[in-house]
Amino acid sequence: MSALLVLRIGLVVWVIWHAAFGILSTFFPEVGADIVGWSPGPGWSDALLAMSKQYGMVMLLLAGVYFIMLLDPARYINFLWVAVAEQLLGIGYGAYIYTMIGQLTATQLTLQAVGNLAIIGAIVILWTRLRQPQTPVPA
Repeated sequence: MSALLVLRIGLVVWVIWHAAFGILSTFFPEVGADIVGWSPGPGWSDALLAMSKQYGMVMLLLAGVYFIMLLDPARYINFLWVAVAEQLLGIGYGAYIYTMIGQLTATQLTLQAVGNLAIIGAIVILWTRLRQPQTPVPA
């Protein structure tokens, strides 16, 4: 299977994932949080609802970015760095939720970080295989 086909399949999954969780987090935060096990024990505060809705809107924007990339992955190959940044921010966001809100367990945080790092590794491998070689410009 070619790296471009793997990227296209991954982008389809990525667009669906981001759109689904964007919609859930923005409009139905309790449902989305229940699915991934992030529902707060004491219930939803106004601050947590606002944070979930902001997260959802970012997910919807990212779904749009990845959909644009899906239209022509070779042209938008450097958009993969948006996905790397997203994964790094996800690790930081998980650490924030663990340390400041106490909503995640250490096991959940570790599993999320391992998943994020695996996605980063896959993205770097795909980018390395698909990037266009730089041709020197004559002076």
